[in-house]
Amino acid sequence: MFRYAEVLVDVANRRLDQSFHYLIPESLIIKKGMRVLVSLQNRKVQGLVVDVTDNLPEELEGCTLKPVLEIVDKDSLVPQELIELAHWLAQTTICSLAQSLHTVWPLFKGKIEVWIVLESSLADPDVLTLEWLDPEAFRGLKVLSRAREKAISFKVFLKRANIAESTLDKLISQGWVRKEFRFKAPKGSSLPGETPDLKQESNPRDCLDSGAKTYELTKEQAVAVGSVLTALKEGSPQTILLHGVTGSGKTEVYRELIARVLEQGGDAILLVPEISLTSQVAGFFEKHFGEKVIVLHSGLGQREKMKAWLDILAGKKKIVIGARSAVFAPLPNLRLIILDEEHDGAFKQDENPKYHARDVARKRMEHRKGVVLLGSATPSLEAYAAAQSGKIGLLTMTARIGKSMLPPVEIVDMRDELRQGNRSIFSSSLQEKLKDRLDKGEQTMLFLNRRGYSTFVVCRECGYVVSCPNCEIALTYHTQGQAMRCHYCDYQEQPPHTCPQCGSRYIRFFGQGTQRVEEELQGLFPEIPTLRLDFDTTRTKEAHHIILERFRRQEAAVLVGTQMMAKGLDFPNVTLVGVIAADQTLNMPDFRARERTFQLLTQVAGRAGRSDKPGEVVIQTYSPYDSAVVKAAHHDFQGFFWEEIRYRKERKYPPYTHIIRVLLLHEREDRVIKGAHDLGECLQQGMGDHEFGNNELDILGPAPAVLPRLRNQWRWQISVKGTQQDRLRTFLHQGVQRFFARPSSNGIILNIEVDPL
Repeated sequence: MFRYAEVLVDVANRRLDQSFHYLIPESLIIKKGMRVLVSLQNRKVQGLVVDVTDNLPEELEGCTLKPVLEIVDKDSLVPQELIELAHWLAQTTICSLAQSLHTVWPLFKGKIEVWIVLESSLADPDVLTLEWLDPEAFRGLKVLSRAREKAISFKVFLKRANIAESTLDKLISQGWVRKEFRFKAPKGSSLPGETPDLKQESNPRDCLDSGAKTYELTKEQAVAVGSVLTALKEGSPQTILLHGVTGSGKTEVYRELIARVLEQGGDAILLVPEISLTSQVAGFFEKHFGEKVIVLHSGLGQREKMKAWLDILAGKKKIVIGARSAVFAPLPNLRLIILDEEHDGAFKQDENPKYHARDVARKRMEHRKGVVLLGSATPSLEAYAAAQSGKIGLLTMTARIGKSMLPPVEIVDMRDELRQGNRSIFSSSLQEKLKDRLDKGEQTMLFLNRRGYSTFVVCRECGYVVSCPNCEIALTYHTQGQAMRCHYCDYQEQPPHTCPQCGSRYIRFFGQGTQRVEEELQGLFPEIPTLRLDFDTTRTKEAHHIILERFRRQEAAVLVGTQMMAKGLDFPNVTLVGVIAADQTLNMPDFRARERTFQLLTQVAGRAGRSDKPGEVVIQTYSPYDSAVVKAAHHDFQGFFWEEIRYRKERKYPPYTHIIRVLLLHEREDRVIKGAHDLGECLQQGMGDHEFGNNELDILGPAPAVLPRLRNQWRWQISVKGTQQDRLRTFLHQGVQRFFARPSSNGIILNIEVDPL
């Protein structure tokens, strides 16, 4: 009786984005979840076996099927749960199954190489006879015998042995050598045989948000732990939002919950938004749980991640800690997934498939009857609205741990500072408070959400702005290296002395970045030792940790930084936080700008006064009466939420509607414009479908993207808006399929994002 394998081929071509049936040769034992090599359109590709059956679908009966060629690996079986998750991810993010599989199962990344392996010894009498009968074949065996592993890759072997492929076929058929398929990891991965060190040095007591302190659970913490444990006992999948103010001890709640889950034989995942926070959190949990903890993040090499996942599958690791992609960790007994700082945009993947870790976590818990716990001091409006409507649970922790109190916040109107003749980056109030902290031996954190020295360079004569030739984005000036740099593609050039457009000498630097803040601070207070924490100072491995360690040891009185320092940091000696320019996030062209401003200001303010020393916060702004700023200054999440949710409802923004944005990319502008208009036509064709009424859906665009050119790619976009997310996805999927049937789709890259951040 014939047996058949349904194989999901690993190709990015949407026209081939499906599974195919292949005949299983009698010599191969095929199982679901195996990677295999198959023939597709006269080329060999790898694929995943998603089913093994004795019967073919009716439409394939009587067809002659190609056989499965080889098994790529017998040991690395993809769990059925992750295969189903890959299908779900492809459907919900409207991407190819191949892209989805590469995301869900990292062992797909890389290529399969053919190697030739020696199966005999040169001392064998028959081999010695071969030296006289077939010198060319013997030469091939001799070359293999000298190789370190008695094996050489196919192409290298033919070249080094200088033999014909027909001679190699003869050696294989006679059993002297065999073919072997090996996994070639991408560049930058660990070397074969390396044992990865997944731990990073950290001191868990240094700067972790409340978690490194030893204390009994407070009443609010105990209630939160008990509620989640009750939900786990009930055995139905649940999502719970833990809204706890900064410093309320959410990390200790996580630790207690994970301990209880492990006692019951379960596994847990803890997700944090930034790789830079992973080592700090891991240090705390490794102290409590030892070798049961494993750290996953995108900074790991491919082979490191492979070994880590195999350890997880084998049950050697019970707790996974990591950034966004760790949500796919194949823990066999997964019962709890925690998203710390759930509001953070880092939980949304910015490349295809554009998934949100929260959605993946909830999907994984559907069949496992576990709990997804969302923790934040400033929850996303979508999550808090879901809690208010009863769709998910809500737990609150309103008090800080111990004697620390939420700090008072002063809003400084920078317009008044200008009127009073103060042209410094620092207001008079902030300068006075900085001096006071210096005199007391206390520390300060200064926040500015932009790195570099100046925002842009502009000609005051003609208005020319020096921009990136690849991205058409203004270059940022950096004093380090005296260079202007693009923060998207890293293009660099020297600043001009005269205007490249009109020749004017009146070309000036405008705006401010972290470098400039640091420089002006040193000008005002030469005696203050400072440190800077931004992307430029943390490019090297462990740089982030080293800077924070130095600040903890009080080697510097002031830490200047971007949003890297807005989350998860706990320095007992920090009693002053200054926000240099709150307007930078407030005035972004995004309906979420006010929400992000509120979250960022609240999180940054939460770094002050986290011990028995009282703290203060100064927010400098040109919009002192904006409610996002005012509500953040009063730590008033409830007030901000109800005001902002009314605004969203009136304008039909999420969570009251859903938006799917399609970004089209191509190196030629004319091609991307043509493609965008053709996609628009394909979507309009679907509006006449009886499933979708004109009142239910809106098509916005096509139009140039906010960043019309980035990394040498022209960018146009179309958005579709509607109230029912599933119907919206179906509508867009059908339109995209029609678009890919048109010639104008050739070469066009589509990035599709549901409810874009």
